[in-house]
Amino acid sequence: MELYINDFIPVTAVEGPGLRACLWVQGCSIRCEDCMVPHTWDKSKGKVVDPSTLLQTLAATPGIEGITVLGGEPMDQAAALLPFLERVKASGLSLMLFSGYTKEAILESGCHYKAGIIALCDIFIDGPYVKALTSFDRPWVGSGNQRIFFQTERYKHLEEQLHTIENKVEIRIAEDGSIAVNGMMPKEKFLELRRSLGKI
Repeated sequence: MELYINDFIPVTAVEGPGLRACLWVQGCSIRCEDCMVPHTWDKSKGKVVDPSTLLQTLAATPGIEGITVLGGEPMDQAAALLPFLERVKASGLSLMLFSGYTKEAILESGCHYKAGIIALCDIFIDGPYVKALTSFDRPWVGSGNQRIFFQTERYKHLEEQLHTIENKVEIRIAEDGSIAVNGMMPKEKFLELRRSLGKI
């Protein structure tokens, strides 16, 4: 089954613990106010990929310990994501995944694909971005309502260390001169950074 994605990078140091691959899915049914990535909302504007191609890239990338999946909204493509993520976990990689839906709402939906994805996660982060609750006191999340579930022993030790983990960003300059930024920072700083990079 095909996936609609916005981007995929094989190695990042800012999208969760350790070195990880990162997959941004395309398409979002939640569309939070003041979202930092509204370009990921429209599913039709994504790139269509065969998950087996992503699995080959993961297998060929040394040094990564897991993959982080965000969006867009991953649960909107649960049927396509679940078999892909099952194979990711079977390979020994860890899984960190973000959803704008709460864990309770997902489980109460009765969708076995969505429930299966949650069950696979080492770290599951839930809840929509809420502009009025904007906070960068914790790593990886942008508002105080969002919850970080450490669901396995693999990263359980980080639960008491969140206050020591800083949000970071990466700036990537491709061979064609295009510039991409990933990571977590306040939107105002992100826009300022983007303006500055545009002057290079």
